[in-house]
Amino acid sequence: MRRVVLIGATGVFGRRLARHLSRMDGLDLVLTSRSAGKAQTLAQELTAEASVPVSGTGLDRDKDLVAALAVLQPWLVIDASGPFQQQGYEVPTAALLLGAHIVDLADARGYLAGYGPQLDEIARQRGLVALAGASSTPALSAAAVRELSEGWQRLDTIEIAITPGGRSEVGPAVIAAVLSYAGQPVPVWREGELQTTSGWETGEVIDMPGLGPRRVAPVETVDAETLGPDFAVRSRASFAAGLEAGIEQWGLARLAWIRRRGWVADLAPLVPFLVKARRITRLWTSDRGGMRVAISGIDGKGRPRRAYWSLLAENDDGPQVPTLAAAAAVRALLTDSITPG
Repeated sequence: MRRVVLIGATGVFGRRLARHLSRMDGLDLVLTSRSAGKAQTLAQELTAEASVPVSGTGLDRDKDLVAALAVLQPWLVIDASGPFQQQGYEVPTAALLLGAHIVDLADARGYLAGYGPQLDEIARQRGLVALAGASSTPALSAAAVRELSEGWQRLDTIEIAITPGGRSEVGPAVIAAVLSYAGQPVPVWREGELQTTSGWETGEVIDMPGLGPRRVAPVETVDAETLGPDFAVRSRASFAAGLEAGIEQWGLARLAWIRRRGWVADLAPLVPFLVKARRITRLWTSDRGGMRVAISGIDGKGRPRRAYWSLLAENDDGPQVPTLAAAAAVRALLTDSITPG
């Protein structure tokens, strides 16, 4: 058995990933939360249907992290705690120093940009894997672009959009991450070079397969600044997201407008109020969300082409999607299929 320690196991995404991992042979799964009671309760819930040992314990990433992880002796640490926008590299560094692989669900642009420079050398020296971005972005989004453009001569545009179902469970960490870049410059690849636009402020209506028209706006991810140069995109690479509840989308746009003008510097104090407000705004929404990747360019035979990939998540399955890349990474690690670094 290989011990996997899941940090943030009782959160929106952590709970779903925990259920997935509890059915993956060869693991000894340890669920952690700042509240030991919550972690233990979740472990008990999963044990009835699990195919591996599952236990729960308390762990606060901000208090004696190395000592706490050392006691657990992990083979792999998975960080699903978030939000990663304001975090450093204490968790992955601690894991590597203790001889454990590290996988996290981070999609924060700044965090991902510094991940390799900060951790690659130590991971290689120890023969370990440090993998970030194991989520809808950039793992799934980049995989879709790569598959769609296989054999093409040229890529002109990449447009990625995510629109979650309005009834999907959203915790404080997700809302804090969303507010962190509202009204702030976010990357967009235009005319073959990296530029910026204002997060959440502007938008457009696009057709989401299976969902119909949805309004989306620019959000902060690492995709534009990595996919643009990686695929030599001639014109545009962008990432947008939309909220099903029009009042939520409109409200974010207004907050972004206010912040960009300097009237409010920090939107974080609004998080508790927005968490409560969603109890009302989500009542008129659905449990259906989706993701779309659209590309255009010249295919292998020199023909102008457009290609699409889309994902439709129904029955409130949307929050499962960000966990799947992490689960796939665990399977790959179990078979030594990822190069150290």
